Amino acid sequence: MLPEDGTAFYAGRGIATALYDRLFAAPSIAGDLDYYRALSAALGGRIVDAACGTGRIAKALAHPGRRILAFDSSPFFIAGLKRELATTPGMGPIAVRAARLDTFDATGAVDLIAIGYYGFAHLLTAGAREACFGRLVESLRRGGRLVIHVPRHDLLTRHVPPAELAGLSFDRPLPSGGLSIRQDAESMTFDPGSGVRTIRMRYRLLRDGTVFRDERAALHYAAVPPAEIEGLACRHRARIVRTMAGFQDGVDSEAVYEIERT
Repeated sequence: MLPEDGTAFYAGRGIATALYDRLFAAPSIAGDLDYYRALSAALGGRIVDAACGTGRIAKALAHPGRRILAFDSSPFFIAGLKRELATTPGMGPIAVRAARLDTFDATGAVDLIAIGYYGFAHLLTAGAREACFGRLVESLRRGGRLVIHVPRHDLLTRHVPPAELAGLSFDRPLPSGGLSIRQDAESMTFDPGSGVRTIRMRYRLLRDGTVFRDERAALHYAAVPPAEIEGLACRHRARIVRTMAGFQDGVDSEAVYEIERT
């Protein structure tokens, strides 16, 4: 049975969450921070990093003249971001809050809201995505922008051959002496009834080649079709002003929607 949302993977401390930025620094998101920097410079300084994770986008956009709010449903990520901001001079100002995408309280008059790196796809039901979209659009000023970044719909619904699945496995050294991580993608399935892709992962930490920690976890992503985003925009006083298949030339695995409140 599938969960109601895909955020459980990120809730607590585990290998994947503790090493999140290292494990999930995929080539498919290369250039996204430059895109958000340029867009925020054009729109203004009231910014929300929604489903912020480790706060990667918020930290990239932080500037003394800006008001940035970063929120996430993961207690682990929120505690880590608060700790980092408190101990890193000149990082802020960034306000940090624990909240879910589909129940976030509107703040009003925001210039830019970014749901970066597949956050929207972790809402596994159309109702949750509708609630999220409506709340976030209501938070924007007229002319403000909401950016939704999800995996390309057809790439989530297709069959993944074994050779491609095996290509997601790797061994990688860690900065601490003698430590390394081994990642294996054990299976990928797609449930057409729910429209959800499930990826079952195994993570192992090794010291001098010997495993001392071994964890399994499942990632769940909704395959969000373009027609759904178009319908959401029509129903919530918004319009899609730009779509992209990636943040850099040569990338076509993504679906990025820049949406304006009308």
